[in-house]
Amino acid sequence: FFFFSLGPTPSQYPSQTALRFSEIAPFGLIEKHILISNMSVRPSANFMPSQDMPPAGGFRKIDMSRYLSKAGIDRGPKGWQLWAGSAVIIAYGYYKVGQYNIERNQQKMQERKVRYALAPVLQAEADREYMMRETANLKKEADVMKGVSGWQVGMSPYFSGKWMPRAIAQLDRSTK
Repeated sequence: FFFFSLGPTPSQYPSQTALRFSEIAPFGLIEKHILISNMSVRPSANFMPSQDMPPAGGFRKIDMSRYLSKAGIDRGPKGWQLWAGSAVIIAYGYYKVGQYNIERNQQKMQERKVRYALAPVLQAEADREYMMRETANLKKEADVMKGVSGWQVGMSPYFSGKWMPRAIAQLDRSTK
């Protein structure tokens, strides 16, 4: 069970209403005070809000000597020195990127030359493998089609007049 009752307005909060909140709990009555904003109620005419002001005579001066070097005011490098240092670092970075690109391009060119030099050897290997496979396929075709009259072994069924290597694997898959 809850019981609400409006209490008196505290003097330090003129625009708020104090709400006394009573609750009956298993172990007894609990009272809580909650402040509810009531902006429609105007504060009294003699209410003066408290305002932060500096102490009489002002604040004391901040001691900066502990932050500055003993030899005098040293606030670090000048602006032009920072810009010059940044420009040098960036220029060095671009130089290193350029050197890396040159080295990488030379390495790619060397790999390309090696591939170009090996291409005829690799093509000869592929041609020799093709001829061995084609010879085995032609023997298998002649053996399979020996009873068919008019069959020519190795003849292209397309009659295009152009030679194309066969794009099939071995006929005899058991001899891989």
